[in-house]
Order: sequence, then structure tokens, then C-alpha cells
Amino acid sequence: MVALVVAATIGSLVGSTGSAGAASRPGSGSASGTGAGADGPTYRESMRAAIADIQDFWAREYRALYGRGYEPIPQARVIAARPGVTIPKCQGFKVSYRDVRGNAFYCLESNFIAYDDVGLMPQFFETFGQFAPSLILAHEWGHAIQDRADVEQLGLPSVYVELQADCFAGAWTGDVAVKPQQVAYAPGDLEGAVAALIELRDAPGSSPDDSDAHGSAFDRLSAFQDGYLLGPERCAAYVDEPPLVVQIPFSSRAEAASGGNLPAEDVIPTTVELLDEFYSRVEPEFRSLTLADVVAFDSTRVRTIPRCGGTRPDVEVVANRVYFCIEDGYLAFDEPFLQSVYDEIGDFGVATLIANPVATSVQIGQRIPGARDNTLEAVMQADCYTGGWVAALYNGFLSGSLSAGDLDEFVQAYLSYSRARGVSGDVPLTFVRVRFFRQGFLEGYGSCDYARIAAQVAAL
Repeated sequence: MVALVVAATIGSLVGSTGSAGAASRPGSGSASGTGAGADGPTYRESMRAAIADIQDFWAREYRALYGRGYEPIPQARVIAARPGVTIPKCQGFKVSYRDVRGNAFYCLESNFIAYDDVGLMPQFFETFGQFAPSLILAHEWGHAIQDRADVEQLGLPSVYVELQADCFAGAWTGDVAVKPQQVAYAPGDLEGAVAALIELRDAPGSSPDDSDAHGSAFDRLSAFQDGYLLGPERCAAYVDEPPLVVQIPFSSRAEAASGGNLPAEDVIPTTVELLDEFYSRVEPEFRSLTLADVVAFDSTRVRTIPRCGGTRPDVEVVANRVYFCIEDGYLAFDEPFLQSVYDEIGDFGVATLIANPVATSVQIGQRIPGARDNTLEAVMQADCYTGGWVAALYNGFLSGSLSAGDLDEFVQAYLSYSRARGVSGDVPLTFVRVRFFRQGFLEGYGSCDYARIAAQVAAL
């Protein structure tokens, strides 16, 4: 294993689909799916509540979007598929549990939803939380809405059809968040949604032009957030104003073989160079960042933790952390943690975690309120700055570039960082941080004005 080393010097609904536009993942063993969480509903209770609430949501929203009444999916045509259960024909073709296993889909024109009630749904319930199966149902209902609105007849590329369904799922989730009613929901369920969308993404390096493309994790989460934040009106507008799709195919066999990753020893030097290039352009008074300003430590070896302002921080404060020491002007990181990010996620996961405290250093120079105390407003502005930096890479304004899977690695790294730092699963921190990163990425560094960010945070 090549190591990330910094001491005196720097070294180093799976997107494949089933029939009729399914959000799918590889199937696996059986699960009863009837267990209950400590304080929540059972799997079956959550499914019943989600189905009823999604029907109610579209009964309210469909006419405003499309000018005519909503035709509900009959209860008998929402099929909890398992061996021995009769599944309707899909466009005249027989369907068995084998066709549904590990999957969920809406059958265009035949007007039914079938989902794996043995593997996929109960496993998502157990792995990603009580709300995750509801998210899959809401996505498939999005395809039912497209069928009723004749969207499928427009000949849109698969990725836009799938992202619109993700957007519709986000719109329903946003409705549940403000008026829970039938569905058990907590803000922390959004963290489960992030993890589930990573699981359901297209494989890194695949083309968005594939006939079965669903989108990268970043694209799918972006569409979901569009619906959550802007409502179903934004989703309906996808047919005329499609979202930006940033799923990047591998450019060569060599890139595919490496997974798009730099050698570990090159990640931090390259990241520091690109951050310095960016901030030197957008902030004329930015103090240039060099490798000498980056220090690695091992939180399991207390004496390696660098002093900050004359005091060695407690292990609990710096374990699994990347941070900027304001008093002494250096960036420090827990090397075993970043090594695990590189090994398990990839180079750009490391890069975006390094970028965040560099953004903090910029805020200190700008005298941004709360930057010294890591207030929520300052943290979200730093994420927006990082999104602006990544946009510059994506648009070719810097000497480096993004490779396949990099934006997914960013999402995974932020989720991993929250978990490693012990952030409560009841707090949707990753979901909110991705929102402000997207703002910088889609609107540019100039969109990260502190007053705007503070107003947005106040409205959360």
C-alpha cells in the first residue's frame, strides 16, 4: 500500500437498471423485513405509510403541475414481490420474482410498481434507516408521474428521466419534512438518503449517454436536493431546463485501471498546488500555501500531534480531523484517517477534505465572522468556497482537472468525515454541506458571499 506521508516533507439504486427504469442494486440473501427500530416503525409499517403519503402528495400536486387530475396507482398494483407472489405482466411480458430480485421498478403503460420485498427494501431499511425504502418508492412513483404526464414520450436521454424521478422523490421528502403526518421522519433520515444514493449510483467512469444511465451519486443527490429545496415545479421543468450532468467517463484504459486516482504520494502536493493556484486568482491578498504549511500527525501517537498556539490539542479534538491552526498558520491532518479515505474512497476524497481547512484560512484573512469558532455559517461558506474551487477544476480554469468519480468521492468523503468525527446520525450535516458545496460549484465562488450564506443558514 502506498502511503500518504507528510512529516518534514510531503509524500503521499446501483445505477444499472432493471426493467422500466428501476433503481437497482445487486440482490443478496433473504431478510424478513419485519423488524422494528428501537423507537421507530417496523419495515412494513413504514412501507404502508410511505405508499399512502406519496399517493396523497401527488393527489395535491399533480394538477398544479400538469393541469389535470392525478390517477392514483391502485393499491393492488403496488407489488411487494417475493417468491410465490403473482406479479402483473409488464407490457405483455411475464414477470416473476427473479426479474424483481434486488430491484424496484415502475412498469411504463402497465401502471404498476414492483419491489423486492425480500432483499432490496428490507436491506435498505436495516442499512440506511427507516426512510431509505420510502425514497426508492418515491423515485419509482416519479416514473409513474412521468407516465401520466407523457414525459416518457419525449425521448429524453435515460439519465434525465432518472434524475427527474430523483427530483420528484426529493420534492416528496421536502413535503414530509415540513408536515410529517403519516410518515415517520427525522432530519437525520437525510443522511441515510445520501448513503442510499451513493449505493444506487452508476459505476464511476460510466457514460451518462448510456441507454440505462441513472447518474452519478453527485448527480442523483443534486437532483434530489433540487426537489427537496425547490419543490416539484423545478422537477417538472427538467424537460425544458435539464440539470447539469457531471458524470465523467474514463478518458483512457490507464485512467480506468487506476480508478482515476493519482498515486498516493502525489495527492497532497497536487492538491496544495491547485488550491494555491485558485485562491491566488480569486483572492489577491491570499497568503500563498506551500507544502511546508501542511503537517501530518498520528492521533494514536500523542507526541506527533503538533502544537497550536503553544499548546498540544487533546487527542479527542484532533482524531480523524483535518484542520487549520489559526495561531500558527498551518494545516494539519490525522494521517491514518486520510490514508483510509484514499484507500477506501479515492484521491479526490482526500483533496476535498484538505480544501476545507484551506478555505477556513481564506476566511480568517477575510475576517469572516465565526471562522475562528467554526460556526455553522462559516462552515457552510467554506464548503461553498470548496465548491467554487472544484468548479474551476471542472471548467478547465486551473492546471488540473477532474477525473471519473471525483465528485462522488467528495460526497463519500464528507459522509465519512461526519461519521469519523462522531457527528450524530440525527443531524443531516452531510446533506446540508453538500447543498452549500453545490452552490459554489453551480454558481461559482462569487455566490459564497457571507451575508447570503448566513441568511440561507438562518432559513434552514
